[in-house]
Amino acid sequence: MTTLTLPALPTTTVAERGSRGSLLRRFGTLARAETTILLRNKTAAFTAIVMPLFIGLAFGGIGLSDPAILGLALTSGLVSMSLLFVIYFTMVTSLVGRREQLVLKRLYAGEPTALEILLAPAVPLWILLVIQSTIAISAATLALGTPVAHPWALALAVLGGAGTWTGLAIWSATWTRSVESAQLTTLPLMLVAIGLSGLMLPLEFLPRAVQHVAHVLPMTPVIDLIQLAYLGVGTDGALVGAVPDALLAAAGMIVPLVVWSAFGIWTGLRNFRWDSRS
Repeated sequence: MTTLTLPALPTTTVAERGSRGSLLRRFGTLARAETTILLRNKTAAFTAIVMPLFIGLAFGGIGLSDPAILGLALTSGLVSMSLLFVIYFTMVTSLVGRREQLVLKRLYAGEPTALEILLAPAVPLWILLVIQSTIAISAATLALGTPVAHPWALALAVLGGAGTWTGLAIWSATWTRSVESAQLTTLPLMLVAIGLSGLMLPLEFLPRAVQHVAHVLPMTPVIDLIQLAYLGVGTDGALVGAVPDALLAAAGMIVPLVVWSAFGIWTGLRNFRWDSRS
């Protein structure tokens, strides 16, 4: 009697499946889909596009008459609000909504890796952040005539802030159960970020120990980089004129942002649940 031998079943792991095909092709497809979903969701689009501009313009530079300081306040307000509402809040709700609908689980069973799936919703939000930051910087420098001492520090502020709040959004999505509860789970970090960033209350009014803590929080280094760009001052308020000294001061501001970004992405990948939690 002839014995039929069945072909061996494939033993490809999820990581190996993720290596097939083009990384740019997979990630580009996911990013285009997320962009389409964002534009079709009027509530998410309003939160991401209109809310940061409204709050930043409403509260940035109230009561200031000096055009130079007004431009600094306007840029700080718009960039920080864009990071909180465009990147952080919108991305948390996007990830939680996709997870509850089991969209992320279906994607995870295919070719894309976990990192690709979790970062894809951030792509259209990064583009919005760059556009809104460009509007703020252009208004400050061209319309208000605010001088810029170190323009490269503005790019570091936007890029570093985007990485930080993207990572924190992934982390927050791991323990946010529903889209509705995202309004509560994201609120504490947003309040701390705003309250201890120097936007509403100058850090000089706070105790020295609180100031040291504030400078390593997720938002304050972004504001520090913007101040370095416009005023040419470090975290201690001292003037930083030479480029080497400015680069050294900026490195101290970038380190907390890198640490927060790495923490958010690492904990998010480690603890993210692909099944519905509701």
